[in-house]
Amino acid sequence: MSFLRSSFSIRKTKPRPAVSRSPLKLPAEELARELGPQYQTIDVRIGTQKLAFDIEHGDWIADGIVSTAVSAREMTKLEKRKRELEEDNNILRTKLDILLEMLAEVTAEHELRRNG
Repeated sequence: MSFLRSSFSIRKTKPRPAVSRSPLKLPAEELARELGPQYQTIDVRIGTQKLAFDIEHGDWIADGIVSTAVSAREMTKLEKRKRELEEDNNILRTKLDILLEMLAEVTAEHELRRNG
């Protein structure tokens, strides 16, 4: 029985060193000492809306509207790309419908052969 106990014993691992995810490439301890525990803000831009995360309260706060100046040429390109993607999407939906009909037909034929 001592064999089973030793082969399934849980070994303690060494603690991992804290790794910094900062672009400054400082050790985590030094980064926390220099800049404090909360040195970065979390913000997100969705469309023209900007949201910031309030770490103290744990809520997202609207931080205003971000102006995105888009030229007429770029807008035309985006609209053209949108139309192309919508056409591709419609073609793929049609292909999917055809494949589902074919699958239903083959399944029905298989059931008729099996039962009859």
